[in-house]
Amino acid sequence: MKTRHPFEFVRSTFRNSPWVVISVSAHVIAIAILALWYIAKPTAQLRDETILITVGPPKPPEEAPIEPPIPPDRKLIPPERETILTPEPIDVDFTIPITEPPDPDVDIGEPDSNNDLARSPSVSTAMGPGQGGTRGTEHGPFRDRPFGPPGGEKGEKPYPTTPLDKVVLDGLRWLARHQNADGSWTAAGVKEHCSTNELCANPKLNWTSNYDEGLTGMALLAYLGAGFSHESQQWLLDPITSKRWKAGEVVKNGLRWLKNHQNADGSFSRERAFLYNESLATLALTEAYGLTQNRYWLEPAQRGIDFLQRAQRPNPSGQGLWGWRYASRQEIEAKYPGGSLDETGKKELFDADLSVTGWCVMALKSAQLSKLTVAPVAMEGALAFTRWVSLPDGQAGYLDPKGAGAKVSGVDDHFVYHARSMSALALCVQAFTVHDPNDAFLEPAARQIASDLPRPGKDGLEADYYYWYYGSLALHQFDGPESPRASGKYWGPWNKALVEALTSTQSHDPKSCRDGGWLRPDRWAHSGGPIYATAINVLTAEVYYRYANAFGGRRH
Repeated sequence: MKTRHPFEFVRSTFRNSPWVVISVSAHVIAIAILALWYIAKPTAQLRDETILITVGPPKPPEEAPIEPPIPPDRKLIPPERETILTPEPIDVDFTIPITEPPDPDVDIGEPDSNNDLARSPSVSTAMGPGQGGTRGTEHGPFRDRPFGPPGGEKGEKPYPTTPLDKVVLDGLRWLARHQNADGSWTAAGVKEHCSTNELCANPKLNWTSNYDEGLTGMALLAYLGAGFSHESQQWLLDPITSKRWKAGEVVKNGLRWLKNHQNADGSFSRERAFLYNESLATLALTEAYGLTQNRYWLEPAQRGIDFLQRAQRPNPSGQGLWGWRYASRQEIEAKYPGGSLDETGKKELFDADLSVTGWCVMALKSAQLSKLTVAPVAMEGALAFTRWVSLPDGQAGYLDPKGAGAKVSGVDDHFVYHARSMSALALCVQAFTVHDPNDAFLEPAARQIASDLPRPGKDGLEADYYYWYYGSLALHQFDGPESPRASGKYWGPWNKALVEALTSTQSHDPKSCRDGGWLRPDRWAHSGGPIYATAINVLTAEVYYRYANAFGGRRH
């Protein structure tokens, strides 16, 4: 029998086979080759930059603190406020991707800078209603912030810069330069970051650590207000030392310090609750969560909000709530256990002030916009107290309506006191809780504020950074360029004076670590020093874009 070579046999078979058989055979062979290649292909390695999210087992819920007994003749806490839900905490291990820094000579705010700030299109830290405004909602909350990325369509330029953009940038550099290694900002720590011949704070002053939590919160708010979150990749270049800081690391380290220093009850102060500390630290955490929706900040932010609500004073009428004071409600009630309050106790329990109340309202409003749990009765109580201390002529009292226009004494009484700061606080609280541009109190209050424009005075004793902040916020909201009442009648003169006041009081020394800070004290800087002064003035310089208009934006 004749023997045929195998190759010749296959070739002959294909030559004499129908075309369908040939096609099927070819496909089978191709599939087999691909399968062998896939099996032999090595597995790709994960990159180090991957963001890791590790969700641990649920933590057991914390037991609510035992509240002191309430006098039997008065139910001070409405039933709807007795239970405040706190989201279940989770453990998150997040790793921020590290990118190569840009040219060291290129700073943020310039075209070639690394502006890849993360954005969250539906979340804003604005105090306004979050809708209806002409800016800050259509393209996401960072469209108007000069150090964030362009918003809107590809290639669209960011909102035009403001007269104080350099003021903000220099102030943020100064804050980065004086941040502690653990992420905090402290009044006592300022001099530790200065050279011996160029101190930014008086070395003879003994600063206390009682306000570190509030100062750290305020410094963080200055960064958050410009659009920087813990995810931000922009670099800050220090022209003094040529050192670079990643903005996101500055923010992340500060936020972690606050989170690690939070007490079990949600407060932050070390020995006893001090509501300036609690409101500022909580506001920083709620804005950090609102900007990114990163759940790492969710649980501490909500616990801080829960504490603020429990600390709120009851309404003297026995129905609803009131404002806040330095001490928490829990601390006052603990002094009178087991029975009804006497007259002294009632006076202490119902005591509230407009200044602390303003900061607490800002924290609660930020929490509402960040979808955290806030009982409506808390904002209603703040509004009730604010309206009680407010007068028809636009003035407002610090503790009660009788004090409207009166001096609030302090350590540095040699500085001029600006009573219109209470009008500004009252305008802000009422605008941010009611959102009614036609509220009868608002225009008289705006008139009061505009009658006392920002100025440091020749000897510096007219400087009041706290007043400048709330006055700027109030008037920009009332008739600034994004208000439905955008006449500029009150905001225009104020804005012109504000630019001059901030630029003239900021330190401009390109060869010293003082550059960019506010080292000259004002009436209220005796506790926080240059950290307080610099942080609050940066916040003032950010009013142009930080908040959406509370009244829904300009009507065209």
